[in-house]
Amino acid sequence: MKPGAANARILAALAAGYFLIMIDQGLMPVLAPHLPYPAREAVWLTSAYLICAVVPMPLAGRLGDRFGQRRVFVVGMALYAAGLAAAAASLSLGWLVAARAVQGIGSAVFMPQAFGLISRVFPASGRGPAFAAWGVVGSVGSLLGPVLGGVVVESGWRVAFAVQAGFAACVAAAALVWLPRLPTSPARIDASSTALSFIGLGSLVYGIQFLEPAAVGVGAVVLAVFCALQFRRRGDAFVPVRLFADGNFAAGVLGVAAMGFAVASMFIPVMYWLQGAAGVASSRAGLVAVPMSLVAMVLTPLAGRLSERMDPRVLTAAGFGFMLAGLGAAWWVMAVGAKAGWLAGATALLGVGSALFWAPNAATTMRRIPAEAASAASGVYNTVRQLGSVTGVALVGLVLASGPVESSAPAAVVVVAASMIFGLFTVLLLRRDVGAKNG
Repeated sequence: MKPGAANARILAALAAGYFLIMIDQGLMPVLAPHLPYPAREAVWLTSAYLICAVVPMPLAGRLGDRFGQRRVFVVGMALYAAGLAAAAASLSLGWLVAARAVQGIGSAVFMPQAFGLISRVFPASGRGPAFAAWGVVGSVGSLLGPVLGGVVVESGWRVAFAVQAGFAACVAAAALVWLPRLPTSPARIDASSTALSFIGLGSLVYGIQFLEPAAVGVGAVVLAVFCALQFRRRGDAFVPVRLFADGNFAAGVLGVAAMGFAVASMFIPVMYWLQGAAGVASSRAGLVAVPMSLVAMVLTPLAGRLSERMDPRVLTAAGFGFMLAGLGAAWWVMAVGAKAGWLAGATALLGVGSALFWAPNAATTMRRIPAEAASAASGVYNTVRQLGSVTGVALVGLVLASGPVESSAPAAVVVVAASMIFGLFTVLLLRRDVGAKNG
């Protein structure tokens, strides 16, 4: 098999996993009202998934380095498929919540392996385009999720889970055939670090989600102890401290936290304003995200190619700049009560910003990571992104609950914009790489 064809198959298997996650994120809000459970209790369907998708991720990254990304990706995808199948067969809310938890664990296990494999398999000059293609597939998934949800829900919510389970099983089978066996590293996985990371991340995510300051405090303290332990063990650490000696990795991780904050939360105030202040029907309000997805699909491949030729600060900073422009436009529409149609232009700007950020930031962050720590680095990167997302949703929800939607929605957009300003300053610390270590 030619190297180009082999790499295309590898990327197809990895991107299919990401596609599934984005489809699920779009499906769940559509399915939720059709589930035979009270909304107050059904919130655990999202919470259980999210907690289980974040907490095991650093461990999963290390497992990929230790036992091989191919093996761990297949196991994670099999768990994901099993969770979906169990959800389709569930007979109670508890059963369905447990199935969603298994699904979350599966996503936490396979996601870090994707970044790790792309970083190891593709040459330095091809990583930007590879990350871009991976991102385009995710954009397609996020666009199709709500649409497919509306179609599938007519056949019953169980069908939605069953169809996803079948697709996930096919992805696992394809990964078993297409993903390469790569050399592993003797990464140490100690019980104390594992326990501390689980307790710290679990408490932090739970506390942020449910606005429990005590849980957030416990999580922060435990994670501080965890970090101190990693610095003490240095080369033998659960999360290799040397990753943060690379300025691009540290800056890229902070940047992805800011972007995760924004992408997860920015449409919440927009949707509230459209339905609560502008009187737009929910079926039409969802269309506001379409321009962003379409623009991102078109521009992401270009950004991926440019990421290997340009100073990464230019692209990522421009990404945050366009995000700020889009958020500013959305704020203006809501603050002055302009026609809702103007939001299409605002979300198109958000699509430009998203496209310019994701692939260049991922490629630059991972470029100089040694092969034996690729999945560990990916685990950290994706964990921080998820933490940013959880924090964004919680803070925006808090602002929206503070007053009438006419005033709280624009205020929530300002909070999101503040995260973009933080992200802009972090990516200015990036520098152009030469002689990438793992290239």
